Amino acid sequence: MAATTTTTIRLAPAAKRRIVAAARRAGESPAKFISSAALARAMASSDTPDARLILLERRAAALREAVEDEIDARVGDAAWERHLGTGSRLRTGEEVWRELGLPD
Repeated sequence: MAATTTTTIRLAPAAKRRIVAAARRAGESPAKFISSAALARAMASSDTPDARLILLERRAAALREAVEDEIDARVGDAAWERHLGTGSRLRTGEEVWRELGLPD
């Protein structure tokens, strides 16, 4: 087994909660999650053409996701404004299922 060393970092409580939650979603311990993220970033920041391409691909994916989120938000806002303008009543999920004749 390889020897390990302990490193301590100081985190704000909110940052620690976010890291713990993300690690839980990934099925990892917070220490493994932080270590993996740090090593991935260290490898991606290497000054090689492949590393730069990987970094560019990640940035493009993040930008694409941000654009999709903005579109979704605008569509949702427009739908809400239309709803407010008509003054129609919202229906519950159960009511919609009944109207469609779907089983509960």
